[in-house]
Amino acid sequence: MTMKLFPFQQQDVDHLCSQRSALIANDMGTGKTYEAIARDWNIRDQQQGAITLVVAPLTILQDVWKQHFDELTSLKTVVVDPKDRASSWRKFKQARANVYCVHWEALRLMPELRVVHWDHVIADECHRMKNRKAQQTRALKAIPADWKTAMSGTPVVNRPDELWSILNWLWPKKYGSYWRFFNTYVETVTEFAKGHQYKRIVGPRELPRLHRELAPFFVRRRKKDVLPDLPDKYYTEIKVDLTSQQRRVYNQMRDEMIAWIGQQEDEVLPAPVVIAQLTRLQQFAVAYAEYTDAGRIRLSEPSSKLDALMEILDQTEDKVVVFSRFKQLIHLGEGRMAEAKIPFVSLTGDTAQDERSGVVSRFQEGGARVFLGTIGAGGIGITLHSSSVVVFLDRDWSPALNAQAEDRLHRIGQRNAVQVIDIVARSTVDLGKLQALDTKKSWIRRVLGDPE
Repeated sequence: MTMKLFPFQQQDVDHLCSQRSALIANDMGTGKTYEAIARDWNIRDQQQGAITLVVAPLTILQDVWKQHFDELTSLKTVVVDPKDRASSWRKFKQARANVYCVHWEALRLMPELRVVHWDHVIADECHRMKNRKAQQTRALKAIPADWKTAMSGTPVVNRPDELWSILNWLWPKKYGSYWRFFNTYVETVTEFAKGHQYKRIVGPRELPRLHRELAPFFVRRRKKDVLPDLPDKYYTEIKVDLTSQQRRVYNQMRDEMIAWIGQQEDEVLPAPVVIAQLTRLQQFAVAYAEYTDAGRIRLSEPSSKLDALMEILDQTEDKVVVFSRFKQLIHLGEGRMAEAKIPFVSLTGDTAQDERSGVVSRFQEGGARVFLGTIGAGGIGITLHSSSVVVFLDRDWSPALNAQAEDRLHRIGQRNAVQVIDIVARSTVDLGKLQALDTKKSWIRRVLGDPE
């Protein structure tokens, strides 16, 4: 293997090499992929002819995992595309490779993966199995493996109990009962609403005990500790007022949502239902919004947030990365850039896989001044450190996804302090959302053992 690890990476690999299962929870941008490949190489010393399955987001299978295995090892590595299931399985069997890379959806689409007894399974961005009842989570846990490696800079996304699903995959005998884990490590309070009693999570508990349990197979490194030369991140909020047109439709949507909730007299609304309603309301806070005949929300101008973005671009000559949850808002941003004759690139879920690397290269190499991307598509698996300014027109409900988006810039190779700007609409759902995210981030830091 032609790879030289940083001292802290070698320490991590040495610490985990004797464990059949491992959780690498180092910060994003610290080289978790290299540690996982080094661990895989060590496993091969103990298990000759081992075959490895890498499960990762579709966007990084080719440009990260296959590329790294090809560059660092002599192992034959293939990427399996399950679009044509019969063809994929035939090619899979004929490939006779050492490493097979599939994306998370393939777990559900290709049950044939469960037929193979894998020597090593690597689950990248393992927080994707946080929902213990999801099909892809169950599919992963049905795949037999001798060795397992889970990787995520944010293994806890929203709630302390999400960690159980990862631990259950790594050590199913020790962490077999979800409710035992929940009752031991999750703090709740009992509340009453609409005649119902329910428990509300208020944070983690018994953390010293949890950390002792995890220590043998868990590593966690923060960038500030292992990359002391990496510049800091600074956060700024820019508050804007909705335009009169936006305010009118926002207030109307808000009143309709409150009225709808009030009609659910005998029901305690599940959290996903509430979040879905708040996400709709957030769309009315980012731009002028209206319902189409098909009942969908359509965004259009005016947008006070895009006005603020253009002011930021007027005040700096630096390259700027811009993120939003909403593809329609990114498209509106494209119109603004074209009108102002600002060179830009954009990346959304509609961007073809074979075009992604070209989009990123154009921005990194100076062919565009602005990068516009959705958090879901542009917030993972790419490097944008040619810029040191990132603007969030809105945030995702998941602190993990937001942190990943920020760290497209804040990673090895960044030479300047990174400025993170949130454009927040006054008297909207924006403020409450940021407060909720702060609470979730505090929970996550405590579960992972990070200093506050």
